[in-house]
Amino acid sequence: MGAAGRALVAIGLLALTACGSVHPQSTVSTSAVPWLALPPTGVYPTPPNPTPAPPDPIPAGTPACTSSQLEAAVFGQNGAGQNVTTPVVFRNRSSAACCYLAGYPDVTILGASGAVMARAAGSAQRGTFFDNDVVVPLLMKPGTSALQPAKTEPLSASQAFVNVEWFVCRGATASRMAIDLPSGGGRMTIPYAIKAPWNGVCDAGGVPSGLTRGQFNPTGIQWPPAPTYLSDTIAIHAPARVKAGSTLVYYVSIANTSNLDYRLNPCPDYNEFLGPKVVVESYRLNCSPVAHIAPASTVTFEMRMKIPNVIGLGPTQLQWVLLDGRIQHITTPAQIEIVQ
Repeated sequence: MGAAGRALVAIGLLALTACGSVHPQSTVSTSAVPWLALPPTGVYPTPPNPTPAPPDPIPAGTPACTSSQLEAAVFGQNGAGQNVTTPVVFRNRSSAACCYLAGYPDVTILGASGAVMARAAGSAQRGTFFDNDVVVPLLMKPGTSALQPAKTEPLSASQAFVNVEWFVCRGATASRMAIDLPSGGGRMTIPYAIKAPWNGVCDAGGVPSGLTRGQFNPTGIQWPPAPTYLSDTIAIHAPARVKAGSTLVYYVSIANTSNLDYRLNPCPDYNEFLGPKVVVESYRLNCSPVAHIAPASTVTFEMRMKIPNVIGLGPTQLQWVLLDGRIQHITTPAQIEIVQ
């Protein structure tokens, strides 16, 4: 992108003469990206989800965790809609040795007599309503806070949890849960005095019971990582006055205030309107001359809007909205006056 695309345009202001006509006080710079009547695509770009990496690097030679190294406990219940999870939290209770957890444990729910009430094992019954199925190895460091099942938030960092979603339509109360760790890590058995919750499938003629479990998730951080949004500021440069029935020519400057390139691919749509949305026009930004907006750079785009003859006269707001979910932007409306 050349200097012309990065420069701020010098906007020609309009003034009202003694006769009431409108004329430019100065010429407009040609450094702005020219306006084209490009039809909108209706595509709303969104940021790509980052490829998750282990929250902590796994040192070479770190072994998989075994049941003898870990402590686990149920941490209450969480619900969303008609779904309920009883997350199980794990910590490394050894004094010095690190280990890692990855993948899905096998889960068996046992009754008071020791009978199997439900089981989820192998590649079946993986993933709950609450999971994103993002599997990475998690480093389980020693020396983390002891588990406090009565306390659900916040959880200590460098621990892990697994969502367990179990329901029984006619009701049932469990006693214990057996957890078989991946990679031959052995079996853990923990108290699980949980009454199976109801699920919406019970009223829809679905299966009478169900058990699913998620993957090991890290605690103490947002997981999976949130997308990275770009930040920018958008300034509208418009004449102070414009005639009803004329074409309003104004300019929009987009300043990239993030430390990442703002790549205009796909090229976003935008909406423009006056006042309480009495005039609305939608177009696609003319991105052909501008492949991207570099960090700390600004690009100015020419805009045009047909002002109806029948629009109300007087002060109003000109608003411009970029339809792009990849950026977090702030736009201040411009104040203009519609004149005869």
